[in-house]
Amino acid sequence: MKRSTLNRREMLAGVAGVAALGGGVLEVRNSETTREHAGSRIEMVVPAAAGGGFDSVARQAQHALGENGLVRTVEVVNLPGGGGTVGLSHMSRQHGRSDVLMIMGTSILGGIRITGSPTTLADITPLAKLAEDYVVVAVRADSPVRSFDQLADRWRSDPRRITVAGGAVGTADHLTAALALQRLGADPADLNYIVYSGDGEVLTALLSHTADVAVSSLNGFAAQIEVGEVRALAVSSAHRLPGVDVPTIRESGLDLDLANWRGLAAAPGLTDGQRRTLEDLVRDLVETPEWGHSLRRFGWKDTFSTGAEFADFLAEEDRRLAGIIKGLGLS
Repeated sequence: MKRSTLNRREMLAGVAGVAALGGGVLEVRNSETTREHAGSRIEMVVPAAAGGGFDSVARQAQHALGENGLVRTVEVVNLPGGGGTVGLSHMSRQHGRSDVLMIMGTSILGGIRITGSPTTLADITPLAKLAEDYVVVAVRADSPVRSFDQLADRWRSDPRRITVAGGAVGTADHLTAALALQRLGADPADLNYIVYSGDGEVLTALLSHTADVAVSSLNGFAAQIEVGEVRALAVSSAHRLPGVDVPTIRESGLDLDLANWRGLAAAPGLTDGQRRTLEDLVRDLVETPEWGHSLRRFGWKDTFSTGAEFADFLAEEDRRLAGIIKGLGLS
């Protein structure tokens, strides 16, 4: 399997390599123009199924861009598979296209490492980090398991008997479950994990008694938690989230927290001028009232960064996840 560790220079080269807009389908304003100069169309690739965390980010960005006249038409295209590497491969072939963006995040880095994908972030143009989300560990409301500590006792004693539903191998869902089992002193190879496409399928598996436990994005389960269909046992944040009455995994004594960050990438083969124009577009996006509303509605943490700051983050995140995956015996 091909493995690659992205250093800061490679990441910065990728971030600096976005193409210029002239001649592309997307026409967006640069920093000197006004909001009335909206573009015509942009394709936003989601490397996951509809209904999941990546898809939610794309749909909220689509709404904010359109409502504020930043882009006239945003078409969301879902390309699930391979822990995000199917969409990544597609994006790497869009050389020179300035009308395409892709949602990226934790799952992409994990998918690249675990699947041995020949396509990596060096083959696209990472553009910006938008926000962080967190993973929830949940059971049905009728489950006898009332707390994460109770789940830990059962999981530790016989991990193969606990069926866990979550996203693709290498996603934050999968890594959270595997890390939790490892931290409990069990072999992560004994994790009885069933892969589903998106939060909706994970939720269905839990409620239909196909799975005993679900590990998925907190915002994807928020409605069911609120109405009492699902019991949230713990979240993967380092500290309790504002307005969320759910303990962290750390509160159960496990050295485990994992942020599921979301960002945007552009196609390869683009120029510095076009990178700056796209960065301006993303800055305008995150400053819209609609995007701010989405952050509050979905409980996302605003962690916007771009340029060298984002390149440094990606390099460190890649090293961190590589260590986690190796420690779990998944590479």
